[in-house]
Amino acid sequence: MDSIFGIPMTSIMTTLLIVFGICLAAGAYILIRNRVIFRMGVRNIPRRPAQTVLIVLGLMLSTLIIAAALTTGDTMKHSFRSEAYTYLGHVDQTIVVAGEEATAGTAAGPGEISETGTSLPQTLLADLRAAVAEVEAIDGVMGVVTGSVPAVVAETGQAEPVTTLTGLEPDAVEAFGGLSDLEGHAIDLAVLADGEAVLSEKLADGLALVQGDDFVIFVDNQPHELTVHAVAPDSFLTGVHASGMPGGLAVPLPFAQKLIGHTDQLTSIVVTNRGDEVTGAERTDDAMSALTTALAGTQFEPRPVKQDMLEEADLGGDMFMSMFVILGMFSIAAGVLLIFLIFVMLASERKPEMGMARAVGMKRRQLAQMYLAEGLTYDLAAAAVGAALGVGVAWIMAGVIARLLGEFIAIEPAWSWQSLVVAYTLGVTVTFITIVISSWRVSKLNIVSAIRDVPETTRERESRKVLIFGALGVVLGALMLWGGAEGGSQALYSLGISLIPLSIAAILRRFGVPPRPLYSIAAGLVLAYWVLPWEWSARIEPAGLDGDMEMLFISGIMMIAAATVLIVWNATILTNAVGLLGRGFSRWLPAVKTAVAYPLANKLRTGITISLFSLIIFSLVTIATIDTNFDQIFAGEGASGGWDIQAIQGPMNPIQDLDSELTERGIDPAQIEVTGRLSMVGYAQTRIRMAGAGEWSTYNIRGADEPFIEATEMPLQTRAEGFATDDEVWQAVRDNPRLVLIDGFGVEMVGFQAGIGMGDFRLEGVHQMDRTMEPALIEIAGPDGAVHELTVIGVIDQSVMVINGVLMSETTFDRIYPSPAGFAHLLQTGEGVDNTRLADEIGTALVTFGVQTDALRDLIDEQMAISRGFLYLLEGFMALGLVVGIAALGVVAFRSVLERRQQIGMLRAIGYSRKMIAASFLVESTMITVLGVISGTVLALWLSYQLMTFEDFIDPATFEFIIPWGIVLLFAAIALAASLLMAYIPARQAARVPIAQALRYE
Repeated sequence: MDSIFGIPMTSIMTTLLIVFGICLAAGAYILIRNRVIFRMGVRNIPRRPAQTVLIVLGLMLSTLIIAAALTTGDTMKHSFRSEAYTYLGHVDQTIVVAGEEATAGTAAGPGEISETGTSLPQTLLADLRAAVAEVEAIDGVMGVVTGSVPAVVAETGQAEPVTTLTGLEPDAVEAFGGLSDLEGHAIDLAVLADGEAVLSEKLADGLALVQGDDFVIFVDNQPHELTVHAVAPDSFLTGVHASGMPGGLAVPLPFAQKLIGHTDQLTSIVVTNRGDEVTGAERTDDAMSALTTALAGTQFEPRPVKQDMLEEADLGGDMFMSMFVILGMFSIAAGVLLIFLIFVMLASERKPEMGMARAVGMKRRQLAQMYLAEGLTYDLAAAAVGAALGVGVAWIMAGVIARLLGEFIAIEPAWSWQSLVVAYTLGVTVTFITIVISSWRVSKLNIVSAIRDVPETTRERESRKVLIFGALGVVLGALMLWGGAEGGSQALYSLGISLIPLSIAAILRRFGVPPRPLYSIAAGLVLAYWVLPWEWSARIEPAGLDGDMEMLFISGIMMIAAATVLIVWNATILTNAVGLLGRGFSRWLPAVKTAVAYPLANKLRTGITISLFSLIIFSLVTIATIDTNFDQIFAGEGASGGWDIQAIQGPMNPIQDLDSELTERGIDPAQIEVTGRLSMVGYAQTRIRMAGAGEWSTYNIRGADEPFIEATEMPLQTRAEGFATDDEVWQAVRDNPRLVLIDGFGVEMVGFQAGIGMGDFRLEGVHQMDRTMEPALIEIAGPDGAVHELTVIGVIDQSVMVINGVLMSETTFDRIYPSPAGFAHLLQTGEGVDNTRLADEIGTALVTFGVQTDALRDLIDEQMAISRGFLYLLEGFMALGLVVGIAALGVVAFRSVLERRQQIGMLRAIGYSRKMIAASFLVESTMITVLGVISGTVLALWLSYQLMTFEDFIDPATFEFIIPWGIVLLFAAIALAASLLMAYIPARQAARVPIAQALRYE
């Protein structure tokens, strides 16, 4: 990984190593200056091995989650970079027509596909080669022709509708790594006769071809028979530019030009730098400088394709890592609470021992140092275990991702020492800070109360320190409010508004205000702020606040914290409810009341445990609910826009009349009601901007024929003023060549959707929730350099997945782009037609045209399955936090038995049976779990509803919120089952403690 949240990884690692050194120095200081104290701290580790194992497992979870998130980022970055090295090979730069300086006479011929949609004159190749001959960074220059063609094996009937024909210069290919067959033997393109081709391994496997076999390709709807000269690995040279692409074939450049019909034109010119696939990319800056100088004054420019792919790989890896880290922060927060809980319970167990130590002269700082020494020893071991297991978890996740994306990219598990160092040191640091706070709290005890092992007297008012911290909290909260409002930070502003009520409550406690109503009111105010509907909270917040994915974590933490405070300080209501319900079960009522009373007497411990389960259930239910409602929005009936089958076709073999071709090839025309066509240009081939703007952007552009416009059922989310219905807008686009539409992701958006879309153009002045708009002027530059001014009069609804880009009439499209990059034929079928079967039949019938067909419902379901798979993966990753909750229950249950042995003996002595003792512990654990599950579930569902009905996301009037009750109940059942399981063993252990032994326990 190169960065985390924009901070360089090296800076993070350096800082953490410094902090890690401070942690070790603190332990070394205790060891050197207070060796007896250090030994007293660590002596407890070997005395109770079972407890030690439980503590190490609890402490390691935060490190495990951090390591898993960082290693997943390393895996994705490595996989993306491997794609660039594997498929681009030695290609480092390409030469294309400059975006803003294209001139007439360079339009692409039939079948030619390039990054700009234009071709290059072959004379440029010789001039460029001569200009960079002495440039040390550049090793070679080669002209290339590419085109998409279908390939058919006549003898077997096997076919591949889309393959990439690549023409290479035989004399130049060696500088680009050369061609070799699967056994590693060199292939000399110069010896290939016209009609011979080198197949990529993927195409050869798909068509079951070997050396010497014949097959046919179609260019301009004419068959050309070829013979397999050899089979080579998939790469750029054999027409495979990424693992998700279909196979390809390579032929000598003159033969490719003859097939296409342009003997003096190239699709692109590629450049390789000195060095191999990896070291060559490191010379990109020097090569780009030389190429830019050589092309100065022309309409051509170099593009650093490999460097761009590597940068995108790093961004992709950082994106995955950031996503997993943010969502994993719920589990990390739960892990921090677990660490705190462990040391609070250790202190509670050893309370008499600590009281005796203080009575014989041990100072508070020495007591804190003793716990610090013990905790640091646990910490160093636990972080090492967590980092190692985190790598294992990440590799399991890589396997899941590979199953989801294996069709598009090869996922290879990878890790880096840098990420492991960061994970280990960060895990140690987070745990150490928590231990320091816990140790400081542990050292604050009343000596007499500790020796007698009785609760300390509750103060009527807090100490002066609490007053100081409260005042500082108010000041800090006010600064956060000001900083958030000035900087437009939703996170900073919301944290400030949440901190102030809690800080004021701390101040009032100093003056003796009763804690229960005080903390209840403060927590209630915080919770009310976070659960307010968006339109209400907007009234108390300044305009312009912006938040991103981190708000999910902040919202969860603040809502859970406030809800837990309310529960803990008002849990006496639960006691009364138990008394009322228990009248019918009088025999068990004492055990139930005991189970309720003990957690109420330990508010801090109970609150931490409830928060643990609330956080985990909150995160899981939120993701599951958002996933369910996304399916409703983006995979509903409207996603296909009223079309049933899609047939994508390249420009090499155009279909003049689809209906006639289908009838002629045996497809029953009665099955098809309407056919429409979209002419297509990809976003990389376009230049688009708001009228009068300076810089050009990119975006998909589509041209719709009249049957498509007449039959489409795509709703509009925004209409220009003056249009009463969607139909009027569509008719205007059909009739007026200056009017166009844009898809729902091409307008201004906020939040996680802001990055969605093919291209970087956004229609200014139109927001995704606007229902009406002023007509917006845009400019599109064609491949000939001519600029066309058009008017956007509508926005297609985001739920439609068939269209992405600017949509115009076919007449307008042909005027701007005489040579489309491809076509999409859309079909509406009759009722009862099996669209999957019909799509397969059409694909088989039109294979010689290079047509790829899909039933749109199948395509949408497949896309949503991938999205859903990622959400399931995230849920599985976040479910690691459930392990934290289960571990917390185990810690609480096992430690409760030890510290309450005398109480158990007293209860047995006054008549409690063994079953009642066991029932008391089971009810206690179940009650805490139920409170956490209910709190987390309710808050998660409410926040999910708020997110899904947010006016900047979707129109609430057209949306029905769905609760995934099955998944919610499953999470609740897992949590409850885990709580019963973790409580069962200590409950049995508590029930079997002999009375006399328990009363004598010290």
